[in-house]
Amino acid sequence: MLDEYVKLNGLYTDFYELTMAQGFFKTNRHLEEAVFDYFFRKNPFNGNFVVFAGTKTLQTFLKQFTYGGKQTAWLKEQGFDSSFLNWLGSSPLDVHIEAPPEGTPVFPFEPVMQIKGPLARCLLLETIILNIINFESLIATKAARMKSVMKPGQKLIDFGLRRAHGLAGVHASRAAIIGGCDSSSNVFSAAVHNHASGGTHAHAWIQSFESELDAFSTYAQLYPDSCILLVDTYDTLRIGVPSAIKTAKRLEQKGHKLLGVRVDSGDFTKIVPQTRKMLNEAGLDYVKIVVSDNIDEYRIREMNEKGVPADIFGVGTRLITAKDDAALGGVYKISSLSGRPLIKVSDDAAKMSLPGMKKLYRAERENHFSHDLITCDDEPLHLHNDYTFRPVRTVQYKAGEELRDESLEMISKRRKEQLSKLDPDIMRLGNKGQAYEVVLSEKLATLQRSLARKHKQNNTEN
Repeated sequence: MLDEYVKLNGLYTDFYELTMAQGFFKTNRHLEEAVFDYFFRKNPFNGNFVVFAGTKTLQTFLKQFTYGGKQTAWLKEQGFDSSFLNWLGSSPLDVHIEAPPEGTPVFPFEPVMQIKGPLARCLLLETIILNIINFESLIATKAARMKSVMKPGQKLIDFGLRRAHGLAGVHASRAAIIGGCDSSSNVFSAAVHNHASGGTHAHAWIQSFESELDAFSTYAQLYPDSCILLVDTYDTLRIGVPSAIKTAKRLEQKGHKLLGVRVDSGDFTKIVPQTRKMLNEAGLDYVKIVVSDNIDEYRIREMNEKGVPADIFGVGTRLITAKDDAALGGVYKISSLSGRPLIKVSDDAAKMSLPGMKKLYRAERENHFSHDLITCDDEPLHLHNDYTFRPVRTVQYKAGEELRDESLEMISKRRKEQLSKLDPDIMRLGNKGQAYEVVLSEKLATLQRSLARKHKQNNTEN
């Protein structure tokens, strides 16, 4: 459904991808079979994992990633060669992708995605893959961190659209649901991605009436079964909550129940307990308390540790902008060309890539993930009696084809189940030193070392 609202084409790339693709075309190398890896080197938020997301969005846009007459005409004006543009506009994409299912936790330096196809075509997909996968995975990870410190029964709602970076809000809300949000205020995303949507009302509603009680009464009459009242416009405890209690009692007389009240400012450690006490004393223990106002995983943890009786957290700016990490630093590196393994060597050992085609396995023991194993593509897996090894990249598809449809609810459930299998220390906020173990097979480690030495010797000789 997303493709009905947002239209892209093959120009959604960086300029240098096109100059390189044309260079390979003119030197007759554009059809050489290439393999690229998508991976990242550092977990965001000083954390220990990333929740993989974005495959469905990527595949939707890859169906649109073509070069029609308008696109090739514009490229012609930029100086690109007619023969290259004819090939660009007429040849198939023909790229195959392997990836984990969305919602899967992944870790630094792993070949999370493998992209295989003609060299020039693979190059042209670099930007769109990084653009979508980096962003949705980042937001899904932020939401998952928030969800990880919540108590059973508490809810998480995405309020972030108005603070999002333009239309990225559509993808952000989708990723937030994957990461653990129960619903979103983003109506557009809910319609496109088929997830729950909802909200309360703004201070403007209350300010437009003579009194807060009049505002609440009118709103409750309009929405008697989904009414959440914002109680901090004037004075939360003296005016807002008492007016909400009166409104709730009127709803009860008509056979309805007030769903909740929302507190959007003040000291939650003082205001929320008092609000709960006032509601309970009025026989309204069923009324939920929503808190919002620059909420993130650390504030949720603090409130829960201090016993603040919040039921629902409305998270906006710090979720949708991924505070304190503006981007996930995923990269896209070539690892094989015409069957020949390639390596990127750097003075920074952390930036040395893994050569060749590879497989990625996850070791599980007693229903817990132990470590991940990266092997060469052609080497047999040496099983260990204590572990069950399963491939991580189980989603395989051709760029532009339809993927098996999965609901965001199913993906979020996968995220929850898989994160529960990680060591609790890995999930703990601020525990940066507890890294999940990723192991290279001896064959792959040997290949990496030998290619690095070879390139160093060649550069020294030259």
